[in-house]
Amino acid sequence: MNLLNKLKLSSREASLGIILLISIGVTGLINPRFLTGDGTRDLLTSTSVVALLAIGITPVVVMRHIDLSIASTVGLTAWLIADMCAKNPDFTWVQCFVVGPIIGTLVGVVNGVLVAWLRLPALVVTLGTLYIVRGLAYVISNSVDYNAQEMPPSLIEGLGQKVYFGLLPFTFLLVIISMIVIAYFMKYAKSGRDAYAIGSNPPAADLVGLKVTSRTFLAFVFSGAMAGLAGVFYLMRFAQVDSTAFYGQELAVVAACVIGGVSIFGGTGTVVGAVIGALLVQTIQGGLAALGVDAFWKSAINGLLLIIAIYADRVLAVRNEKQLLRQRIKERI
Repeated sequence: MNLLNKLKLSSREASLGIILLISIGVTGLINPRFLTGDGTRDLLTSTSVVALLAIGITPVVVMRHIDLSIASTVGLTAWLIADMCAKNPDFTWVQCFVVGPIIGTLVGVVNGVLVAWLRLPALVVTLGTLYIVRGLAYVISNSVDYNAQEMPPSLIEGLGQKVYFGLLPFTFLLVIISMIVIAYFMKYAKSGRDAYAIGSNPPAADLVGLKVTSRTFLAFVFSGAMAGLAGVFYLMRFAQVDSTAFYGQELAVVAACVIGGVSIFGGTGTVVGAVIGALLVQTIQGGLAALGVDAFWKSAINGLLLIIAIYADRVLAVRNEKQLLRQRIKERI
């Protein structure tokens, strides 16, 4: 059995895939350019940052937590790396890919200590670090902006514009690789399976001896590291950065996860679904842009999709509970 067979799509993910294909078809009818090679590359490139962040926070959400600091971490990381590149002309893309995750990991460690070890609510903690990190970006940047001229050509013109098979951007190729690795880890590694057990019933997981504290801590560290890597992706995508980079985009990532089947009630969801959710959200946004819909309505539709996804998760959870109850009653009869 090969790796792809082991990572079979669930019915929820398969349904999302069908909805995604329909959305792409409808958007293609509205804007024929959307179905061309350039349109596909634009879709995958614009989805890369959100998809990578969705992969990063999936283990956190599966364990009934949330990380709202990710967008601010992307902005801070992107600006710091741009600053390093501008001040050190010999700075290479390899160093960018090393420094980015390190910066994000530091934020993840702070979140992890406060949530896992001090048992503070993740919503409050990460909302606080969201503002702290964004404020730090404002202070450090001192209103200084950077553009492509200060960036390493190997990062912007090399990897940033590199395309495989005529359609697949380098950034989205890394998203696919990350998705496969983390999906396999979550499904087959003990710590990955523990995340689902913890999210399904945290008190019970604690009672049976699962390493709830350390697993939670590592989930936030991982989320931070992926946000730092996403900061490098942001630079490759836009080739310019200021203190407001990726401002207010954390809820778009949460929406992608929830729409992709990662339940905020914990215990269910996969990174494959999260990536499909990110593609679906971006496709819908592309269709709305083609129709000339105002930015306010695009945000409102994102919010509506998020509410519908949460409602669907709740309905499915109640249905599963009823089926489990019926099964137990039948076994006793």
